[in-house]
Amino acid sequence: MHKTIEPTILYFGTPVALISTLNPDSSPNLAPMSSVWWLGWSCMLGLGQMGQTSDNLIRTGECVINLPSEDQVAQVDRLALTTGKDPVPEKKLGWGYRYEPDKFGVAEFTQAPSISVAPPRVLECPVQMEGIVHDVRSFGKNVSANAFEVHIVKLHVDEDLLVGNPDRPHIDPLRWNPLIMSFCRFFGLRGEVHSSRLAQSGFMKATSQDQGMKVADLVPAAQQ
Repeated sequence: MHKTIEPTILYFGTPVALISTLNPDSSPNLAPMSSVWWLGWSCMLGLGQMGQTSDNLIRTGECVINLPSEDQVAQVDRLALTTGKDPVPEKKLGWGYRYEPDKFGVAEFTQAPSISVAPPRVLECPVQMEGIVHDVRSFGKNVSANAFEVHIVKLHVDEDLLVGNPDRPHIDPLRWNPLIMSFCRFFGLRGEVHSSRLAQSGFMKATSQDQGMKVADLVPAAQQ
């Protein structure tokens, strides 16, 4: 038996990604999110229009999509409820967000130079994808979000995850333990791994329309 419902948030989630971009003053911004999927070497990102990441992508057309493992969940959670936008949008203030200019520092992540794009990679993340924005458009109904089509130009993977032909290896799914966000809570492949500040924030108490905006904004874990 199925029941028709209207939950506070409709957000099934995907692997968490940390999107690094450059701010107007060339400082790095780092935003957690999980509205992301891949097809070949192209990637779609869903980001809220209120966030600094969305502004940076439109302005520069470059980013790095860093994929943390479940081992980095505590560091990722430190980025929740922070934003690189100053002043903080009024709606985000109501959700408990604060301005944070040093996202790498607050999460204790290390910047690593990229090869083909200007934004830095997150050294600790086992998977890092340098990307170029190919297209951007507004997304959704009653959702203040943008959909970004990003083409991956360089892929960096921790050697411990690789198997197969050394000249063209692939990632072993048995060694890869992605951090996943589902309904604003953190999971690994074996179950829930960490409490989530976002799941306990005012964001979850917002209206259904606000939820849609935030989910895209965060897209889950933020997008600031």
